[in-house]
Amino acid sequence: MREAALKIGEVARLVDMPAKTLRYYEEIGLISPAGRTDSGYRFYGWRELEQIGFVRRAKLMGLSLDQIRSLVQSAEDGIPNRVFQRLDHLLDRKLEETERRMEELRAFRETLLEYREQAAEAGARGACRCGARGSAEFCGCVTAATDGVTPPDLRVIQENSRFVKKVEESERCRCGCCKPVSGGVV
Repeated sequence: MREAALKIGEVARLVDMPAKTLRYYEEIGLISPAGRTDSGYRFYGWRELEQIGFVRRAKLMGLSLDQIRSLVQSAEDGIPNRVFQRLDHLLDRKLEETERRMEELRAFRETLLEYREQAAEAGARGACRCGARGSAEFCGCVTAATDGVTPPDLRVIQENSRFVKKVEESERCRCGCCKPVSGGVV
């Protein structure tokens, strides 16, 4: 089969990607044109089209451009199974990151459910004072809805009548007068 000699605009149309993106990918080492014409235009062949497809699929896996570049380099090195080994390592890291983020989102969801319950209770007890507030006051509805709800990773203490930074469960203040409190964000 004859090697294709496509200009960057033709490739951009074929892969439905801006030519600017292809130039950027070339600049950072993800792809390289097969060569240049006498007048300096880049031209691409089937190999480069496969590289672009590889980059696209790797992005679908959530890999960063740096990670993809390392895979491209592994492929260029030509060492058998190196890409699979590297990809396996990258996907393990991506799965660990995804699990961590899912835990964070589960905790955030629980906090949102607490906020929603607190808001319903505040509304039921008539905590809204928007109609009765003075011009120097701000609506307290959100405060009433979030009062007493502490995000799972935030522990606030009250030291000498003021709220201070996040502390671990085992930490105490220097003076010994502090007590853990629920709610309140520094």
